[in-house]
Amino acid sequence: MAVRLAVAADIPRIVQMVCALRAAIGGPVLPEPEKVAETVMILIGSPSGIVLVSDSGFIAGSISSTIISHERFAHELGWFATDNSGLRLLRAFEAWADSRGARVRLSTGPEDQVPARLREALHRRGYRPYETAWVK
Repeated sequence: MAVRLAVAADIPRIVQMVCALRAAIGGPVLPEPEKVAETVMILIGSPSGIVLVSDSGFIAGSISSTIISHERFAHELGWFATDNSGLRLLRAFEAWADSRGARVRLSTGPEDQVPARLREALHRRGYRPYETAWVK
């Protein structure tokens, strides 16, 4: 279960994992496979983007500042694993962000719906809930 940079040949598998992620969390937005594939390809080719994969997992994100500060954040755009590689993927994402002078911003479901094991692991790594997204 090595973690590595994604390549174009990984895109169909990543699209499947994005659909599985949405099904697992019951998200309110249906994935559009063509848009997922396009976004992953852009991230793979961008110096400010990254997509990492394992045998059955991925994490993707991009770096930008916020509207309130020049501080750089690596925004996780998708993170899913069914092969127990989730924390390895996160560590690799954190290392990439650190190498670019960026802090990490993760997105999860509502805290009360995040599995206790993941919530505890994130707290141990120094993460804390910060904002809540509302979708209509």
